[in-house]
Amino acid sequence: MTEVMQASGSQNRVARCECGGLQITVTAEPRHVHACTCTKCQRSSGSALSWSAWFPEAAVTIEGVYQTYHYSDPVDPRKMTGFCATCGGGKFFRTGDYLSDCIGISAGSFAAADFLPPDHIHWWPDRPNWMGTPHGPHLLDGN
Repeated sequence: MTEVMQASGSQNRVARCECGGLQITVTAEPRHVHACTCTKCQRSSGSALSWSAWFPEAAVTIEGVYQTYHYSDPVDPRKMTGFCATCGGGKFFRTGDYLSDCIGISAGSFAAADFLPPDHIHWWPDRPNWMGTPHGPHLLDGN
């Protein structure tokens, strides 16, 4: 699927997948930034945690060919993950009622050393045992 959603505004950040086939441009600051160590996010990210930034949908432009995965049954188009059809990177998502007017983007896809840190980490007790306590974000037992 190829989709282009037009963005408006002045603050540009660009997220890309590894091969460059998917590009996501945002023209606003994120409304929310968090990380999560739940087992679903560990499996989805392939890492110890996921790190996500949520942007107003009107400020997001998605360009390139991508696949979608709907993680609800029955399928709900408000709950989906999109990713590059070639390399699988550049993940973006919608999660239904949670920040329903926003698109979440894997923050690592911006590859920016100055990107905002998470203000909290969900499901902290599910983290791998080797992971030490970070300095800064609030640690939550669930959502």
